[in-house]
Amino acid sequence: MSAVRSLVAAALLADVDPRSYTPQEQANIDLIVRLRSVPFAERRKFMRPGMCHHRWGFASLADISGMKDGRGYDAHSISDRVDTIADIIAKDDRVWAVWTLRGTHTGQLFGIPATHRRLEVLECGVWRIEDGLVAEAWFFGDELGLLRQLGAPITAELLDIQVNGTTP
Repeated sequence: MSAVRSLVAAALLADVDPRSYTPQEQANIDLIVRLRSVPFAERRKFMRPGMCHHRWGFASLADISGMKDGRGYDAHSISDRVDTIADIIAKDDRVWAVWTLRGTHTGQLFGIPATHRRLEVLECGVWRIEDGLVAEAWFFGDELGLLRQLGAPITAELLDIQVNGTTP
């Protein structure tokens, strides 16, 4: 999707050409745009076997709930999830993006039963692409904002993790 441009590139002076991506960098951007646009359950087809998640988007919530390695979230957690990319850039085999996750909390989410509340959460991610598929990924989400929207209690333990980066 070549229409998606970096906010950085858009902010450049009018007489300066925005950064031109190599064909491979543009292919990597297109891969991530496609990955973010399909339902959660269909995203595996964009990933290499044994893909390495260095950090899940809501890793601190996973630590607190005891649901590490992505087990606290599945396709039923936010069944109508839609990701809207706000910014995306690429360099060599890496792609960086910022997006807003929107949807309804319809299933267990890090131990919190369905509330049927509408959610809108900012996330960002970094992907390393290898042979046209995602080989590695790092994700960061607004965990405190998510908890507030879910009406979940904000505990001292959570605040310690958010501020000090400690884990239980």
